[in-house]
Amino acid sequence: MRIAFVSTMLSAPWGGSEVLWQQTALSALAQGHAVFASVYQSDHFPAQLRVLEQAGAELQVRPFYSPALAVRLKRRLQIALRLAKPFSAALEAFQPDIICVSQGGNFDIIQTAWLREALLQSGVPFCLVCHNYDANHLPSTEMRRLGREIFGQSARVFFVSSEQARVSQRQLAINLSNAELVKNPVNLPEAKLLPWPSDEVPQLAIVAGIDIDRKGQDIALEVLSQPQWLQRSWHLNIFGDGHDRDYLEELITLYRLQKRVTLHGNVADVKGIWLRNHLLLMPSRREAAPLVVIEAMLCGRPVVATAVGTIPEWITSNQTGFIALAATVPLFSDALEQAWLARNNWETIGRDAHSWAFQYADLGAATTFLAELRKIAAEGTVNNR
Repeated sequence: MRIAFVSTMLSAPWGGSEVLWQQTALSALAQGHAVFASVYQSDHFPAQLRVLEQAGAELQVRPFYSPALAVRLKRRLQIALRLAKPFSAALEAFQPDIICVSQGGNFDIIQTAWLREALLQSGVPFCLVCHNYDANHLPSTEMRRLGREIFGQSARVFFVSSEQARVSQRQLAINLSNAELVKNPVNLPEAKLLPWPSDEVPQLAIVAGIDIDRKGQDIALEVLSQPQWLQRSWHLNIFGDGHDRDYLEELITLYRLQKRVTLHGNVADVKGIWLRNHLLLMPSRREAAPLVVIEAMLCGRPVVATAVGTIPEWITSNQTGFIALAATVPLFSDALEQAWLARNNWETIGRDAHSWAFQYADLGAATTFLAELRKIAAEGTVNNR
């Protein structure tokens, strides 16, 4: 089988939305399938793409569109001199049996005319994978029309949560009979319950890209700056990096939390994080299926999170974690207060979280998804709803 993966990830060189297709591509290569992967160019070439190349994938790096005449002329010259190949030509040369488009959001494809045209003209079965979404966003009339066309003609539209699927169909005003749910892989060598941290000072952790609009780190800092929290013994460890790091540092200074908060940057060792931290905070404004929640639970750590994406499917308040009904300071404050009052039971709650996550997670998600792609390729037709 020949599989073409196309990533529409724009906001960062790498993110949680990229894990499923990359791991599926590696699984496909290990089974002897041919893999083509098309990604946007970035300042920092992700190590995960290097791993794909070394495993035998054909990689195409697309430049960002620029309205600047000099940039466009340079690109055209590169194509004319055959120093670069446009996406449609590269795709045609690869001759895939199936095309899988991994969207960083859920409607990226609607705003990407060149990709829609390439998919519809290829005659090859294709599927869409939808990740992050904004439940408060209403696409324009034209965007809804384009969305209904491309989503309707996709062989499958994969969503990472039932809530995301419901909201997306409402936003497009379409009933997608080709919609299916898919689970993301976890970044753990084994789903093992970890020993409880020995530190007597409760260590709280936020593990997310520093993107305030989505991840809501500002909400957690404001809550922890309240008088009752300043009188308590705790330490907040923030893992991750991103374009709002400077603003986050300014907030830490504003709230006088310099001695209570540590910024660790990106840390790849998930197990190492949860060997040292007791509780995950997820004050997110927008999420789809955050891997960090599943990973923390599998390691035996309770979670305090907002009710977005799959989080209500994973967390039951006071049993496997604590839920804030929305990403606001008062509601997240209430949820964190409930967690603090139950801190003597965190280890027990963490064990229950591990048991639930172990049963619910798909520890072979990449293999499962590859089987779905093989099924679509075997059907061999483009959906014409």
